[in-house]
Amino acid sequence: MTKPNTTHADADAILTARTAELEAIDDTVMCEVAGVAQAADDLRKSLDVLNGLLDQREFEKAAALGYRDIASAFIFLQRTLGGLLSADLSRHEFTSTIAQALNCTFEEAEPYVDARWQCLKPKPHLTDEERATIKAEFEVRFRKMASNPPS
Repeated sequence: MTKPNTTHADADAILTARTAELEAIDDTVMCEVAGVAQAADDLRKSLDVLNGLLDQREFEKAAALGYRDIASAFIFLQRTLGGLLSADLSRHEFTSTIAQALNCTFEEAEPYVDARWQCLKPKPHLTDEERATIKAEFEVRFRKMASNPPS
């Protein structure tokens, strides 16, 4: 099943030709990760308020908070996780199409594709200045993506 002459050069040529598609999926994954992080933070804040109400023995307010803020934050988290799952499936589908183009297995194509995903790079330990630079670059990419939504 595997094409015997699949090389890094073959993979590089195919991936370079499909850079725009790869970057669009990559951007989507990173935006979904940001959404999940925001939703998790919202839920964490609501749970902190709940803990405070329980400590103060404000049981009625605590119960009401559970039906309002906590439920809302949990639903938001579920929705963002669904978006992340969908984006990750798109990432895997893309890898499958690269494997087809290379006439090899998914597992053989995966390292070549994974090396190009920014979303798979480990989260670095950054200085405040580095973080500000990356944030500015991300905002430019986000604005570009928002102004050119996928069809």
